[in-house]
Amino acid sequence: ADPPWYQRRVRASQNNNTTNSTSSEECNLTDSFGFLIQFLLATIAFSILVLKRYREPKYERRSVMVWLLDVSKQAIGAGFIHVFNVLASQLFFSNQDPCSLYFVNMFIDMTVGLLLLYGLITLSRYLLSNSTYAYLKSGEYGNPPQAKAWLAQCGIYLLIMIIQKLLVSPLVLIPFWTEFRKFLFSPLKGHGKLEVVVVMLIVPLFVNAFMFWVQDNILMRRQVECPVPTSKLE
Repeated sequence: ADPPWYQRRVRASQNNNTTNSTSSEECNLTDSFGFLIQFLLATIAFSILVLKRYREPKYERRSVMVWLLDVSKQAIGAGFIHVFNVLASQLFFSNQDPCSLYFVNMFIDMTVGLLLLYGLITLSRYLLSNSTYAYLKSGEYGNPPQAKAWLAQCGIYLLIMIIQKLLVSPLVLIPFWTEFRKFLFSPLKGHGKLEVVVVMLIVPLFVNAFMFWVQDNILMRRQVECPVPTSKLE
């Protein structure tokens, strides 16, 4: 039998390991806490767009219906990007920290992705400028607004978002990001829930405010244009 002092040391070591494993948390974007933070993020994003609408000059302010149609397009596109980033960070790179990967994806979307998105939307507008189908013009739904115009524009916008994401996603594989993530998130190591709050709520609070504001300006109808009568959408 081992001497008593050795048994006490083994028990103390086991207790320390148990305490460390209990106190150390890993980032999880898809547990109940992660979904709660994502719900708060969506609420904040919607509130930002509400604020933007009421800051528009009254003579340029969109009707509630047109504004909802514009916002819903952006919500679908942003939802696609968000779900893609979560799945890519949580599942595709299962042996790495998902929070730091999500942050890198979001940073790329905010910089290169936003510029690419603007370029693709500008290109699509140019290609559709001479189209006989007026409802394909972004933000133009007819008077009164028509469902088929919204569906067509949603399809175009979602296709643009998919192309954008396919083009920028390989950038996350650049070796630079590995050391960048380790350096940036080392102070949060072992505090999984805090990591989730930082990358899903605190940082997006500022990032999304900028991105949604810019994207809404891109998607809304240019005020120099006259609303297209419903008859021309037929």
